Amino acid sequence: MSVPAAGVDGIVVAVAQVGARVGDIAANLGIARRYARLAASRGADLIVFPECFVQGYALRRAVLDLAIPVDGPVVAELAASAASVRVAVVAGLVEANPADPSRPFNSAVVIGRDGDVAGRYRKAHLFDREVDAFTPGDAYPVFDVVAGSVDRRPLRLGVCICADLEFPEVARMLAIGGAELIAVASADMEPYRAQQAANLMSRAIENNVHVALANTVDRRSNVTFFGGSGIASPDGGLVSAGYGRPRLVTAVLRDAAVEASGGRRSSLRARRLETYGPLLEPVDTA
Repeated sequence: MSVPAAGVDGIVVAVAQVGARVGDIAANLGIARRYARLAASRGADLIVFPECFVQGYALRRAVLDLAIPVDGPVVAELAASAASVRVAVVAGLVEANPADPSRPFNSAVVIGRDGDVAGRYRKAHLFDREVDAFTPGDAYPVFDVVAGSVDRRPLRLGVCICADLEFPEVARMLAIGGAELIAVASADMEPYRAQQAANLMSRAIENNVHVALANTVDRRSNVTFFGGSGIASPDGGLVSAGYGRPRLVTAVLRDAAVEASGGRRSSLRARRLETYGPLLEPVDTA
């Protein structure tokens, strides 16, 4: 009997730096199929798409009203695309909220290489006008995702969305939950290039995990989504998609990069919890 491979060694992750067609779900599913095939041709085991990719990132009511359930036909079609090329998928979408249809969730769905939906994450930290458009999530799940060769155990995958990456607590919660890779679906815009780059690298180093971020690239009349997608290693390595144009990049995850950062969960072992009490205390922000 073969023993399932441990760690992340050899898993190939792709990030799709691509702009969606806002309001056109069918077109975006087509883009997803094309990029998933491209990722598969480059040996990828998992591909990450940007924030709200299925509908396209926008806060207009007409786009928010395109919210979909995770167990519906759109996600099923996305799952079929994943299964057809044997590549796991993380993709942002606007998720329907039955409790408040006017304020859906800004979510990301996680799909294994066999087309099985592992679950979804709901963005917890809403940015600026998103507070009026979306309902925030309040949990940081870590998913067991089938990715890579058949003799490999499931990958422990955490997900966050755009502004979530600015909060060290989110990535730390995912690391505590056992995440080996954090996938970030993003729609980050000018003038936040420096912040995104710093957060991408910092979250990887401080949690001994790889982080794969897919940012939208799109120039509109009132905003520019700059790209800057990349895959950061906990030893300080980075594969970057650059800025300003659609691109797919891949990186091979290495256990050696984790060991070079001190070893898996070493940052967690070194914590001094008895000194962190004020972190959970309310702060006067007036």
